[in-house]
Amino acid sequence: MEPKQQQWINDVLGSLDGLQRAEPSPFLYAKIRNRLNGQPVAYAPKKLVWLVAASFALLALLNWRLVASSTVPTNVPSESASLRALASEWQLYPTHQLYGE
Repeated sequence: MEPKQQQWINDVLGSLDGLQRAEPSPFLYAKIRNRLNGQPVAYAPKKLVWLVAASFALLALLNWRLVASSTVPTNVPSESASLRALASEWQLYPTHQLYGE
């Protein structure tokens, strides 16, 4: 390593000599406890709690209805007929049919 780089590293490491740990004021803990004891605890109003609970219940109900309605097949006969027509038009006839008709 070059002497110039080594000197720079030693200067940087030497700059930490003589450092002392930061010490808080002896009354800091007492001041913090005093402030915490003096403040009242804030509670949410009952009306707001019930409103939030009702909103979550409504959201869950709507999601359940959406999922339940999306699992019901719609227009199955027309889809299957259109798929058959498309397959015969493009001459798509699989050699091995996995699904029975």
